[in-house]
Amino acid sequence: MPASRMSYLDGLRGVAALNVALSHFVMAFDFAIYTGRPEHAQGTWETAFSAAPFLFIAAGGNYAVCIFLALSGFVLAKSFFKGDLSALALVVKRTLRLGLPVLVASLFGWIVLSSGLAFNQEAAAITRSTWLAKQFTQQPGFADALLQAWNSLLGIPTRENSYNSVLWTMPIEYLGSLLLIGMFATRLPANRPRLAALIMIAFGLVFARAYVSIVLFGAALYLLDAPSFTARLRWRPAILVLILFLGTVPLSVVRTPVWDVMLAITDPIPFVPIVAPGLTMQADASMWHAISAVMLVALITGWPAAQRLLASRAGQYLGRLSFPLYLAHIPVLFSVACSVFLVGHAAGLSYGTATAISLIAYVPSFLIAAMVLEKTVDEPSIRLAARAANAISEPVPRPAVPTA
Repeated sequence: MPASRMSYLDGLRGVAALNVALSHFVMAFDFAIYTGRPEHAQGTWETAFSAAPFLFIAAGGNYAVCIFLALSGFVLAKSFFKGDLSALALVVKRTLRLGLPVLVASLFGWIVLSSGLAFNQEAAAITRSTWLAKQFTQQPGFADALLQAWNSLLGIPTRENSYNSVLWTMPIEYLGSLLLIGMFATRLPANRPRLAALIMIAFGLVFARAYVSIVLFGAALYLLDAPSFTARLRWRPAILVLILFLGTVPLSVVRTPVWDVMLAITDPIPFVPIVAPGLTMQADASMWHAISAVMLVALITGWPAAQRLLASRAGQYLGRLSFPLYLAHIPVLFSVACSVFLVGHAAGLSYGTATAISLIAYVPSFLIAAMVLEKTVDEPSIRLAARAANAISEPVPRPAVPTA
């Protein structure tokens, strides 16, 4: 893969997607590590543990989403800056690129639920995860699955009756894409990139409480040529530790004085009084995840050693699977992981042993599902989106004028 492709960013995206899948497993089988609430715990240690920094399996799920959005802003800005597609072609391309996988992901969840292969409700009664119990409570309907797919791109998704709860992020991705397309359509980024970046930052600050601001900040990184700055930084490992500390500010209700101070800083940031697709608001802890995600992308783009690690063969392959893995793991969690756990629990295994066996079954299952979706859905959607965009951008051939 050529260096211009920035394959190391694909590797970072793959690591983030893997973390989301593992985070949701923890939320399903030991929700107290995420919430810090005793009523969700299986033992006495989880509540205190939930307040620890660098706990990627807990706060890391939301942190990974912030990384996705910062990466999207950076990569889309690079693509739009160097591309020559019209705004309409870019809208069509982005709509197909996101819309087709979202549709399949929603239908995948509908198939699992309607076929009786979802066991999350039964598992939740044992695991005490209220998050797991709230999923797949609706009566399955094909038309409803189509509606949820629509809402998961062009509407306001509702997690309670979603057929794939991770799709709440897709309207944010789509709105961020449209905002960047609109900005690049003005040609300002091409003519005055720094001014365009400052405008994006200004809009991002106004809508700082919304997740979509992360896309704008990520795009501004590219226009400001952040890699040229971070390439000159010293003590990058120490900076990385600080960044990851900020990215794992816990979502748990358990607080230490350090967390209290940090959350007091983000608490005054106002909520945007607008209800619209893609304008999903962040909690106080998530604001730190967003700051960390933007800083992480900036740091990695100027750090050759980290780039080599992320651009390894394993990193690139995980990057290729990142989007299908993100979309596939929830139905696999509710079907494979929950059913294996229930079988182990019914056989008299301890809670920890049944959970471990469930994890052993879950990981290869979601990887296989991601591989299948990559070949059957993700790659075709990329090709179709590119062909449609190119067809729109190409001038329509005129009929030849006959000559005498």
